[in-house]
Amino acid sequence: MNAATSSSTGYSPFYLNSAQQPRALTWNTSSRFPGVQRFVETLKEATMAAHDAIISARVAQTTQANKHRRDARFEVGQLVYLSTKN
Repeated sequence: MNAATSSSTGYSPFYLNSAQQPRALTWNTSSRFPGVQRFVETLKEATMAAHDAIISARVAQTTQANKHRRDARFEVGQLVYLSTKN
């Protein structure tokens, strides 16, 4: 389920496919069926592991990208491009 909003379209792929936003997962659910509780716990653990892997990859990628990056040096009077996004 891809619910992240695209900067190009302003919509998530999930919304464009279904015309609605996905419902949030409910972690604290009680059920009289033990299989449901095991499924929720397994899903929660997998989601947390995926989140941790994404954070670790982001740190590793940032570290690698910054190894050879130098600070930009600007002189007074130079022309520069500015982002007007924010």
